[in-house]
Formats: sequence, C-alpha cells, structure tokens
Amino acid sequence: MNLDDNDIQKMLAGVKIPPCPALLLEVMKEAKRPDAAIERIAQPIKRDAGMAAALLKLANSPLYARGARITSVNQALSVLGMKVTVNLLNNVALIQSMANDPPSFEKFWERSSLGATVSARLAKKLNGISQDDAYITGLFHDCGIPVLMRTYPDYREVMTARAKGGKAVYEVEDEVYSTNHAVVGSMMARSWFLPDNVSKAILYHHDKTIYTIPGSHVTTEIIRLIGVVHMAELVVDEHFCQHSPDWEAVAADVLHYFDMSEQDFSELKDDTLDWLNQE
Repeated sequence: MNLDDNDIQKMLAGVKIPPCPALLLEVMKEAKRPDAAIERIAQPIKRDAGMAAALLKLANSPLYARGARITSVNQALSVLGMKVTVNLLNNVALIQSMANDPPSFEKFWERSSLGATVSARLAKKLNGISQDDAYITGLFHDCGIPVLMRTYPDYREVMTARAKGGKAVYEVEDEVYSTNHAVVGSMMARSWFLPDNVSKAILYHHDKTIYTIPGSHVTTEIIRLIGVVHMAELVVDEHFCQHSPDWEAVAADVLHYFDMSEQDFSELKDDTLDWLNQE
C-alpha cells in the first residue's frame, strides 16, 4: 500500500484534524535553534498551567528527582533536558486537543502515554532507533481513533458491533468511513510538524506487507519504528492483562526483521514488564 498526498486528502474528506497548539509550536521552534535557551523555552510553558504542572510532576518523579524539590519551570527544564521536555509537551498537548472526549477516554490516554514510554525504552535496548522518534510514534500512532470518534457519532457503536466479526479496527474503519485511524493519525503528525519518518510509521503501522514487500515509501528506519511500537503494544497489553491479537498477526514478521528469536524477545518483554511494575 503506497498512499500519496492526493489519496490521503480524499480519505480525510470531512475529518477535522486538531491543529498544533501555538504554545507547542513556539517551544519546538525555540528548541531547534542552535542557541536555544532554557529561559526562552520556559516563557511560553509558564503561560499554560497544565503544561507547567506536568513538567514539574515529571521532574520531581523518582525517575528524575535528584535531591531538593523542583519548584520552577526553569529548574524542571534543566533537569529534564529539551528533548524530554518537548516529548512531554507533545503528550500534554495531544490530550488537551481532545479535551471534550468522554471521561472513559482517560484509559485510552493513559495507555497511549505508557505505550510511548515503553516504545522509547525498547528503542534504547535495541539500539539504532531514535528513542525520541519511538516515543512520539508510540504516543501518536492511535490518536486518529478519538479524532474519528469526534467526526462520526456512531463510531464507538459501529466498532463494537463489527469487532465481533473478527475484523481489525482499521479494516472496519475503511469499510464504513472510507478512511482509518492510521491515515488520520499520520496527517495529524504532519500538521503538528513531527518528523517525516514518524508520520509515515503511523501511516503504515497496520500494513503487513512492509516486512515482505519493502518499497521506496517505507525505509528501514520506518519499519524499525513500526516494529518497536508493535512490541510496545504487546508489553502494554500484558501489563494490563489484555489479549493482543494485533501482535499475533505481525509477531513472526517483526521478530524475523529484528533477527530476534522468540526467547530473545520474551526476555526483553519480561525485563520491560518488570521495569513497568517497579515504576
């Protein structure tokens, strides 16, 4: 499956993509400057109580805390660093952009955040994969689902009814709405100025042919990002004691691509689960 921009635009007809918040754009622009300064990055964050609170919470978590309590955005930036800060702000902004979602979607966002964290950890373990790109791909890869729910009021009912037939969510989306959450999520990633390999990984993360029929539209980097997200999904499923049919469909191809035995992956998965349980 090789989709060009015209194909994507047709599939997105009628679907409203939440715009990237101005605050996040301001922070990302500053963070990319060669002379990026903590003080300039901190200024826009201080204007958003939700962003500032999330930053302080992470800086004071056991993962980063090193002594005295962090009480200012500037201090938090110094502790976390720019890359972690931008990833966290993307997380908060993504949730804020869907602020009118029903309370039941809290679990969805909790899972997305956890999947992003696990994706980054797996990328570190596997080497040769950007932890930052893995985090953002893990965070955004299913964000098209709440967007489609906003667009189509019957989405949840339709998905629940059709799922009983054994079809994957994206297959039902294509049949009923002529688009799917991978297309929507990819376009959202592009409109939020995320890296091109991230938006493409989101677009093709349900395409099983990428492992067997590689094309010019999918690079090795993109395939590895998709594989890491699949692995992370399984880890999160097991963490929440849930069945993982998506992993069963791609497991053999993913492990073969990464040249991993089932035993190797089982050890990696168990190590990651142990780490999650200690958090």
